[in-house]
Amino acid sequence: MTETVLQSEALDVANDAEALLALSIAEKWGDGLPLIPPTDARIEAMLAGTPRLSSEIVAAEVPPRHGAATVELVAINAVMAGCEPKHLPILIAALECIVRPAYNGFGFATTTGSVASMLVVNGPLRDAVDINYRAGCLGGAVGRGSVTIGRALQLCLRNIGGMHAGESSRTVYGQPGRVVGVCFGEWEERSDWPSLAMRRGFRREDEVVTVYGGMGTMALCDVNSADDRHLAILIARSIATPMANLYVPLRTQGEVIVLINPMWAERFQKTWPRVEDFQQYAREHAWQPIDA
Repeated sequence: MTETVLQSEALDVANDAEALLALSIAEKWGDGLPLIPPTDARIEAMLAGTPRLSSEIVAAEVPPRHGAATVELVAINAVMAGCEPKHLPILIAALECIVRPAYNGFGFATTTGSVASMLVVNGPLRDAVDINYRAGCLGGAVGRGSVTIGRALQLCLRNIGGMHAGESSRTVYGQPGRVVGVCFGEWEERSDWPSLAMRRGFRREDEVVTVYGGMGTMALCDVNSADDRHLAILIARSIATPMANLYVPLRTQGEVIVLINPMWAERFQKTWPRVEDFQQYAREHAWQPIDA
């Protein structure tokens, strides 16, 4: 077995958690939250999570300043965020997605908007790698999978890509997802519809990461609609919010991800056995009066 030789610059830091936090903020490689010190031993243990060489470049131009992400650099940020070695392949896959031209990672990193890169995970290993997909999957559920992977991705964008608010990034307000990230899974076992990954051409046994530029979340609550069609119209009309920005019609360009809880999903799947039929019904009702 070839011994791993770490190439990154090393710092001598006092063995003090608060000193490390203060240094990370002063030097702008932290995110304001406590960090796990990326010692050589921890980095090498993290690298055991992938068969790829530590010097291999997995993302040649991480936005916005086009930094090159080696496996080693990704592992360092994963350690600081609290990831375990089993999480490293998901983080690498997410970075490989972000640098694809179709994703427009540079635009998302530099925009004045509040977009953040959000991850949706599909596949049989969701439980093994601690991906949250049940209660609190968007925030509140405890674990070292979803939370740490989401945070590690944001640290990579900061430390490898050079994304700093007010400098290379012009986001006006930002959002919590730009610090802690958003990473969740699909509860595939509770749905008769094909998963997001399957609808994108993958097999149910594949491990898949989808990266989505999300502007935040909007919760829809309903305790009055006994008719499934009325409930679907509620969702559709909520998607078609009247434009609040005449320069950027956010709801008419790009994609919107709709998360349906298991109880609503059971109702919808009886009325629309095919997900495509539900989507079409929602599209037909996703409008507002022009006066709005």
